[in-house]
Amino acid sequence: MARRDRYGAARKKKSRSAFFAPLSFLLVCVAVVFGMGVFFRVQTIEVEGAEGYTPEEIIEASGIDVGDNLFFINRASAATRIYSRLPRVEVADVEPQLPNRLVIHVKESYALAYVQQEGTYWVLTGNCKLLQTATPDELVGLIQVFNIAPTEPEAGKAMTVAEEDSLKLAYLQSLLSAIEDLDMVQDVAQLDMSNPANPTFQYKNRFVVRMGSNDNTDYKLRMLLSSMPQFGEQETGTINLSDGVTVRFTPN
Repeated sequence: MARRDRYGAARKKKSRSAFFAPLSFLLVCVAVVFGMGVFFRVQTIEVEGAEGYTPEEIIEASGIDVGDNLFFINRASAATRIYSRLPRVEVADVEPQLPNRLVIHVKESYALAYVQQEGTYWVLTGNCKLLQTATPDELVGLIQVFNIAPTEPEAGKAMTVAEEDSLKLAYLQSLLSAIEDLDMVQDVAQLDMSNPANPTFQYKNRFVVRMGSNDNTDYKLRMLLSSMPQFGEQETGTINLSDGVTVRFTPN
């Protein structure tokens, strides 16, 4: 009888343990969530990398406020809001830093070139993102791009073109990015995309440069830069980079 009672008590104890274990876990979870809701609230928001926009503009665009909980901030949504409201922002990364600090890292894109669509000038970044419309006075110093036009242009969006111009757009992106990376913007003008297999541009107001096919664009432009010391200051002509190996010059 005593043995049976001991078994019964053990079963009851085991049953109580089986009941209280999930309950304890649930209470711990509630306590953790409650603690997260009470603590880890944003007290400081900092912005790094901003140049054209003020930190206040970027913080406002993010939709994040002091007092928001670090753990419940949707970082992807905040970055998307920044992209959509501030067209020049190329990269936005929202970084929570415990216990109460938030850092927004941004990289801004800059006006590099412009295209024309039905009489309207659209400013482009090196990645062919449309920044805004502009007046002729605002286009000084930018690369004029001919024979390619955006379809349904919208500020802050990537440039789209007609299907038959898709090769032109791909080459334009490659070429503008390389020009930007090599700090050549001030010397390049009148970029003609009429032939996607061999676009041309004016260089230093003295040369016409022929690029050839869309391959090794960066390398071709480095060849161009390296060849400049061999030309006289008054020399003009056509520089052909088409084969990607040699710089061929035809004087005027």
